[in-house]
Amino acid sequence: MDNTDKANPAATGVDTAAFIRRIDQLRPDPDYRDDSHGLHCCRLALDALEQGNYGVAAILTDPQGEVVAQSENRVFSSGRNDRGQSERAYHSSAHAEMLLIDQLEEQQIPYPPEQLTMLVTLEPCPMCLARLLLSGIGSVRYIARDLEGGMLSHLDKLPPAWRNLSQLQNHYQAHVSEPVRQLAMDIGSTNLPALRAKLLKQIRP
Repeated sequence: MDNTDKANPAATGVDTAAFIRRIDQLRPDPDYRDDSHGLHCCRLALDALEQGNYGVAAILTDPQGEVVAQSENRVFSSGRNDRGQSERAYHSSAHAEMLLIDQLEEQQIPYPPEQLTMLVTLEPCPMCLARLLLSGIGSVRYIARDLEGGMLSHLDKLPPAWRNLSQLQNHYQAHVSEPVRQLAMDIGSTNLPALRAKLLKQIRP
């Protein structure tokens, strides 16, 4: 990954220093079972934002609660062409959840899907939800609601066949403290106008 734009407000349009301070000051609250993993996810989401992507990240945990895989949004991550020169790339499917499912389906994770739990900083979108339902992953937890793009809170709006699939998977908001939930929400909502403009430029140049 090209780190040219990382932590460079002029390049990404985002000053992440305040987020870094917030993360450094937070400590996982032992009264909330997902707080430690939630804070870890927020660090990954901030890295995605620093790279010029949406501030979203996800992890997969095994039955013992250990992290076995992690990813972050890479929709706009930089790539390199055949000449080794840095260039901007666009990957519509490079959402954090989708990249983890890719790893799972490529058998890079040594657990049956139904034994795994995905924790994501932001409520999955319709595209990710459909893929999650087909992945066989046992449980999906999200830290922050996505009122504009989230789909997990609208399972009743799915077509009947997809509603049936959704019953095979557990879905719920993660058990995190309010500071961690707010942090995930703030990172996920940062720079959205610029990111949406970038997205529209890609799909309707």
